[in-house]
Amino acid sequence: MLTKTFYDNTILEWLQAFLIVVGAVVLGRGLYWLIGKTIKRMATKTRTQLDDILVDMLEEPIVCGVIILGIWYGLQTLTLPPVVDGAVHKVISVLLILDTAWLVTRVLDSLIREYLVPFARRTESDLDDHLVPIISKGVRGSIWAIALITAMHNAGIQVLSVLAGLGIGGLAFALAAQDSVANFFGSIAIFLDKPFRVGQRIQVQGYDGVVTAVGLRSTKIRTRYEGRIVSIPNQSIARSDIVNVETENGRQIFAVYRLTPEMDEAQIVKAMEVLRQIAADDPDTQERVVTGFFAITEYSRDIMLLYWIKPDASNLRTRTRINLEIVRQFQEHGLHLVKANPVHTKWDKVDLV
Repeated sequence: MLTKTFYDNTILEWLQAFLIVVGAVVLGRGLYWLIGKTIKRMATKTRTQLDDILVDMLEEPIVCGVIILGIWYGLQTLTLPPVVDGAVHKVISVLLILDTAWLVTRVLDSLIREYLVPFARRTESDLDDHLVPIISKGVRGSIWAIALITAMHNAGIQVLSVLAGLGIGGLAFALAAQDSVANFFGSIAIFLDKPFRVGQRIQVQGYDGVVTAVGLRSTKIRTRYEGRIVSIPNQSIARSDIVNVETENGRQIFAVYRLTPEMDEAQIVKAMEVLRQIAADDPDTQERVVTGFFAITEYSRDIMLLYWIKPDASNLRTRTRINLEIVRQFQEHGLHLVKANPVHTKWDKVDLV
């Protein structure tokens, strides 16, 4: 009975091929159990995490590869028609390529998750936290694309004609999505240059505000005076001059006080001492304080005050506090300012922060 022939193979040969396939499945299951019970335990005892990652990520693809090779070897023991034998070789080749791509992507994903993600979290910028998942998906997609192209080639599909069709479609897609691509590379430029971080105040494209979010397409800024959210494309930011206000050493304040012509030398000196002392004693000013008597006109005796406000202090509150103290002490010491200013002065917008 075992010598009877079916489809150019005896029953014994069919049975032998079947037992080889079953043996490959059993071997794969045994290898999976061995890795889980023995090798994983050995890896946990080492100091490095790399071997734990590799063992955990390699076990399923390796077991799957052993089963595929067992099926291929079992079918090789049979005498198959050339068409069927060629189809078997192509299918096995495709399965092995896809299994290899699965193995490589699992290992890379684990390495990125174990090493690159914690490194991105330790950096000051939040942009790399957004880019790491994109990079991971891009690498994984590239590996699978290469694997699919190789598998299609081994399966006998004309890859060049398929790629030519994809190239035409890709060109049309690239033309339609060129702004998105430009914004993506703009975000890469921001990531590499790191001109600012989320939470910092910047001035760019005519806007002055605090950065609330940095995405792959745009950067969101909350304007200082209106309190509105403005989304600026990253390609525009990458091409613009960026002023990072948070990096300034302090905000310079220059003020002119026009005393009446009746003020004598002692009163002018006293006025400059009062200005210097008030600015120096304020808790939100820096140590640099400059005063001077720089102009004499028929209408006034002009003195100046120059001081710097700390970067993290409120500009408006500090200037209000200092000006009120100047008014009080000038009245206390009998120092009078001219009632009318004959020189037209252009006032800039008051900094409210």
